Amino acid sequence: MSAEYHSSNEKGEMRTMPSTDEVKKYLKSAVEMAVTGGEEYVHSKVHELQKNINDYALKRLSAAIPPNYKVIVTCMIVQNTGSGIHTASTVRWQPDQDLTTSYIFHNDAMVVEVNAFLIST
Repeated sequence: MSAEYHSSNEKGEMRTMPSTDEVKKYLKSAVEMAVTGGEEYVHSKVHELQKNINDYALKRLSAAIPPNYKVIVTCMIVQNTGSGIHTASTVRWQPDQDLTTSYIFHNDAMVVEVNAFLIST
């Protein structure tokens, strides 16, 4: 659900709360920026990969949303061994104003899940 909130930035340009699909595109681009197609899972590089994904997604989302919103971005990366993985989250918020979505990427080496929470203040 997308909130009907509009504000203008310092340049006077209007910013509207992005839709769930738009937020998902930002998350996808963050993963694509950090993970190349044939990337292998290297445990010692996971922290840097997560940081790059989180920082890129946070920067893009922060520039796209109205200033009275807070953004939380999480990233989970696991080695793709064929075993199952389950994640869950729950929040108490205003469903007509707040938004959450996730993007999942996987290749033969790893599974990456990125979540974004946009919360009205």
